[in-house]
Amino acid sequence: MFQFLLRRPVTSLILAFAITVLIGAIFLKLPSATTNGISFLDALFTSTSATCVTGLMVKDTGTTFTLFGQMVILFLIQIGGLGIMTGAAFILLLFKRLGIKAGAGFKTILEEEYISETKKIIKFIILSTFILEAIGAIFLFFHWRGNFLNFGQLTFNSLFHSISAFCNAGFSLFKNSLENFRGDVFTNVIISSLIILGGIGFLVLEDFYRKITSFLKRQKAKFSLHSKIVLITTVFLILLGASLFYFFERGNLSYLSQKEMVLSSFFQSITRTCGFSTVNIGELSPPTIFVLMFLMFVGGAPGSVAGGIKVISLALIFLSIISFFKRKEEVVVFGKTIPKIKFRNVFILVSVYLMFSLVIFLLLLYTERVNFEKILFEIFSAMGTVGLSTGITPYLTTIGKILIIITIFTGRLLPLSIAILASRELAKPKIIYPEEKIILG
Repeated sequence: MFQFLLRRPVTSLILAFAITVLIGAIFLKLPSATTNGISFLDALFTSTSATCVTGLMVKDTGTTFTLFGQMVILFLIQIGGLGIMTGAAFILLLFKRLGIKAGAGFKTILEEEYISETKKIIKFIILSTFILEAIGAIFLFFHWRGNFLNFGQLTFNSLFHSISAFCNAGFSLFKNSLENFRGDVFTNVIISSLIILGGIGFLVLEDFYRKITSFLKRQKAKFSLHSKIVLITTVFLILLGASLFYFFERGNLSYLSQKEMVLSSFFQSITRTCGFSTVNIGELSPPTIFVLMFLMFVGGAPGSVAGGIKVISLALIFLSIISFFKRKEEVVVFGKTIPKIKFRNVFILVSVYLMFSLVIFLLLLYTERVNFEKILFEIFSAMGTVGLSTGITPYLTTIGKILIIITIFTGRLLPLSIAILASRELAKPKIIYPEEKIILG
């Protein structure tokens, strides 16, 4: 049965995430998980947000949930960050039960050339995740020593925020997220680094690992084209977002010091894939809200814990436009030609992404009596599995919460599902019909 599902990766993804979300909701509904109890819908919302590493919350994590409930949320974040199927594959690898057909299913998802390479990348995903999260937790532990009353609280808060940052989940145990640390350079750097490392994707991390090991062995190793595009686009988006945030908010957030303004500008640009915030999002000006929506729409890198259409898609769209105006048939970057089918896949992903978002937007306009701008921001945040909010999430109607749950779930699975479907070989037509021109523009 398990291998049967692995031969159908999209079905497996949906089922695995849906089952995890449901089990998580049942655990969060238990009396021992909350201080005063919550509705099943709120438990389902929280479980979906945690499993899909989104961070949108209808209830405050630090006060509504007990230590047990917070541990359930943390477990869901970790499972969602690693990916249900990657975790299952790793467990099977430990017992040497991964067959040829099952491995082929994972090969499709991870886009590895050989099944043996798939096994290596799965092991690398698990190890790199735990190592980077542990390092982040240790740094936070020693830096936050004066902020907590006891050792246990300090340890759990450090671990929780490290995992939440690396998995780009944005869940925080603090009522106002990380606003109390907006002027804390060390906390900003550690959390931002974890978000970036989780958002650039495991394929890029593997390239870094290969580069470091080759350097130690005095050998040469080059970054792949994928890594080059991801890193360049990521740096560009961070600098663009930080610059625009500072420009639009330097007068609006006048109560911030110059140091806090600079740190907040970079942090909010970096956290485009994560739900942490060091300023009140509801206080931001309309231009900044638009910039954040664009950044959330783009998201992180393929093969990462982040959502969105992915930085690769943005880069391909930009390169395609340049190629068009240069009247070139092929798109060439760093001496490599990008296959034309990749542009078709990007077009499909962006089109489906936007059409789904617009449908949800229309429905929420009908169900919610909230500002037009705030609803649109909420949708982009949910669809991009980001978790930033202007503050309307807890006040959504029952139907509104259900629609956002669907949006979060779709936003998490849509890009990967389309990538899997697009990786399959196209059926060759038995009959070739004559072409006929149509007019554009």
